[in-house]
Amino acid sequence: MKNNSILIITNNPEVGKNLNDKIKLLRECDTVKIVSYIESISVLNSTQPSLILLYCGKTDNTGIVKEIRSIKALDKVPIIFVMDSLVEDLLFYAFDNGIDDFFFLTDEDSIILMRIFLTMHKAILYKQIEINNEILISANILEKQTGIYKKEQAPIALRNFFSQSIEENLENTVFMYLKPMPIDNKRLNMNKIASVVKSIPRGNDIVAYGKGAGFYLVLYNSGISGAKSVFTRMKNSLASECKLYANAAEISTSFEEMEPVLFQRMKSQIEFEKEFNYLYDISNGEMPEDIIIKDETGKKFNDFKKEFFESFEKITSPVFSKIKAEYQEAQKDFDINYNLTDSESIFTVSKDIYRSELKITYPSYIKVIVDIKHYKEDNEPTVRRLTFDFEDFSEEKLTLLLKDMIKEFEERLSQEEAPEIS
Repeated sequence: MKNNSILIITNNPEVGKNLNDKIKLLRECDTVKIVSYIESISVLNSTQPSLILLYCGKTDNTGIVKEIRSIKALDKVPIIFVMDSLVEDLLFYAFDNGIDDFFFLTDEDSIILMRIFLTMHKAILYKQIEINNEILISANILEKQTGIYKKEQAPIALRNFFSQSIEENLENTVFMYLKPMPIDNKRLNMNKIASVVKSIPRGNDIVAYGKGAGFYLVLYNSGISGAKSVFTRMKNSLASECKLYANAAEISTSFEEMEPVLFQRMKSQIEFEKEFNYLYDISNGEMPEDIIIKDETGKKFNDFKKEFFESFEKITSPVFSKIKAEYQEAQKDFDINYNLTDSESIFTVSKDIYRSELKITYPSYIKVIVDIKHYKEDNEPTVRRLTFDFEDFSEEKLTLLLKDMIKEFEERLSQEEAPEIS
């Protein structure tokens, strides 16, 4: 077999022919080969297809998934599981042992082709992730054995991931703190635990070593149901090794603010034997005063946050004040106000049913996010989002942004107040 080849594995010749007919609309350069379960391992030991379609009937041995993945050259070849109908335990077993996707034999041909195209596309993306990981390993950021972010590097990496998640408005991205505990005083095999923790999330999810012999996970587009599913699969896979606990919440603020809340909640969670806990509102997760939060430089986080805000206020406060005074002096007949807090800075201009707002947030204390919104009563606002590195954000830049926003506000007013031409 060669590149752009598909291997169909099935003990049912009719199913093999059926699948072959369904995927005949693939490119001409794609080749398809059909083999039985017994033949498949011999074929796979000597060739490497681009994709494997594995049909599992009622009497087939699903252990072949594990056997295929044990062949080193095939550990990254995508496998799509083909079923007659949904059997959840069987499907979970297949995913735990390395399949990439699934479809039913009764699905429409177009659906099957789309699943194949998407799976092959994801395989290319994962290959790129693998190359990037090799670079991170060489830079001593990822652990070579497991591909997990090292504990010392985790805060730096996660700070940026959190910032990106908020900047791009990624919904349902979950941060999880995972804590393994020994069973019957049995010593924890951290290498084995780490391998399982790394293997179950999706390829683009983030896994890092955390404080207290725990793990940090960032699960993209998972929500509470996805987070529970990942945790359950990890817990079941590690049942003989350890007792597993997890605390999770949707990413809504910085890593430095979320991580201590999840970490300190873990103690009572273990005490009350609550395996999985999901915080719907991270702001309700109060931190006890005796917890000292530090960033990777050793600086107390509250001091770091205060220092950042004071530096930022030196930019925003004089600019906001100057622009407000300038437009009031010009005797503009609209209201101008601004407000500064340690989480956001807002400048507003309004008249009658019109209002425009420039809001600045700084979720990671590295990047500055600027949202410019124009409102009209009872209408959806128009929103424009800009992102800057803090070191690149200046009084001059903020002044230009504010003047542009006010100019747009005035243009909207003039359009509304312009007399109609009969």
